[in-house]
Amino acid sequence: MHYGVPYGGKQIHTYEGGKRVKKKRLLSVLLVAVMAAQTFALAGCSDKSSPEETKKSDETKSKDPVELRFHDIIPNPAREAKFKELVDRFNEENPDIKVIYESTPWDQAHNKLVTQGSADVLPDVTIMHASWAGEFNSAGWVIPLDDYLSDWEYKDEFIPYVSNVLMEYDQKEVYGYTFGIPDGLTTHGMYVRKDWVEAAGMKLEDLETWDGIFEAAEKMTDPAKNQYGFAFRGARGGADQLGMYLLGALNGKLYEEDGTCRINTPEGLEAFKKYCGLYLDGNAPKDSINWGYAEMVQGFTSGLSGILNQTTEVVQTCKDTMEDDEWTVVPFPRSADGNIYSKADSFFYTITKSSKHPDEAWKFVSFMMSPENNREYCETNLYIPVMKGAEEDPRFTEGGMEGFVTALNDENFVRNPFYGYFPELTEFAETIYDSEVQKYLLGQQTAEEAVDNISNFLTDAQQRFMESNPDTPLPRAVKTDGTEIK
Repeated sequence: MHYGVPYGGKQIHTYEGGKRVKKKRLLSVLLVAVMAAQTFALAGCSDKSSPEETKKSDETKSKDPVELRFHDIIPNPAREAKFKELVDRFNEENPDIKVIYESTPWDQAHNKLVTQGSADVLPDVTIMHASWAGEFNSAGWVIPLDDYLSDWEYKDEFIPYVSNVLMEYDQKEVYGYTFGIPDGLTTHGMYVRKDWVEAAGMKLEDLETWDGIFEAAEKMTDPAKNQYGFAFRGARGGADQLGMYLLGALNGKLYEEDGTCRINTPEGLEAFKKYCGLYLDGNAPKDSINWGYAEMVQGFTSGLSGILNQTTEVVQTCKDTMEDDEWTVVPFPRSADGNIYSKADSFFYTITKSSKHPDEAWKFVSFMMSPENNREYCETNLYIPVMKGAEEDPRFTEGGMEGFVTALNDENFVRNPFYGYFPELTEFAETIYDSEVQKYLLGQQTAEEAVDNISNFLTDAQQRFMESNPDTPLPRAVKTDGTEIK
């Protein structure tokens, strides 16, 4: 187990054969006996139906398809249209099952599902966000899928990162079972302007290392032409991008065994200065200290900057606003040790405890997750398919997606460690981290002061958390094969 997220004192339910097991079996037996007696009594008092009526009733019931509710939590027009198309296809191929599609906007989805879970009226199948895993498993709202997976024809077709990290490491090692099937992946890559790379006397493959990125950013910069090498994100979320480079420089090791943060080590300080140098040395526009997501993407597509660190979602924006020969995506850069320190996230298909038809629900999930259907769905959503074969599919090897697929399939891809599981994490991510970086960029403090402030906050929060949660392991970087970097 790698991160025993505390469950507020609640105990995770045990399961057998994919179904939740009640500990007080005697109560279940008594209830069954009472129900049986009531059924017998009611049968004795009710009017008797004729054999013909009984036969007609049975025939009607046998023809009624099993109804399943399928719920999405991040709807948009293109996504909804694709889901409805796939649902219609499933219903046509399976006349004994009728899947009903429903959705809730992201901002309302969590609260709605929690309310439904508390009332035991959850949809049969729902898309779930990874951050809800502890809560939903603690409450017993999702069921194990291991028995279904063991007999599934495509069980061995997941790419290594999905099977080893998202399913084995994040699920089975934490909860003892698999509760969700990843639907598609989004990760980071470097969007680059191909003509600028050529003009700088470099090749695209030169930008597949961090040293190459820094070199290219400098060579591409020409203030006289209002041209800058790097789309620097200096506002909200910018520190997270800095952290991706910094954690790579630390070889993925964020904490010492006693919970001391390593960001203010000599290696951390050097990496902090080097990345911030992209801005301070003039290789990014001066106003990029205020850039968030929209501004940095606009800076790249408009021709103001030549390198952009972003996820798959920007591919469509580039297609819509740039010529095909102007841009591409190279895999996220390797650090000095040869590893690609990044992250890759996914939503999950889950079958809920509320479902009275888990077998039929699995049939639907397995249909959605068949390799071709998954690729079709991922193409619409600009995700990377979770099944093998995408690296040979033109839909994911052209138009910018190839760089992302290449990185995720690399044996040296490493998911960076989480910053922690302590309650102050939101404050750190939303306020402290960005603020300390900006104060350095604005000359309000030294680099040493910035990394000390960041490290001290993380050390204090992590060590307090370790005192009250001694059995929770440190956050670790994880390789594609599921092994931790310690």
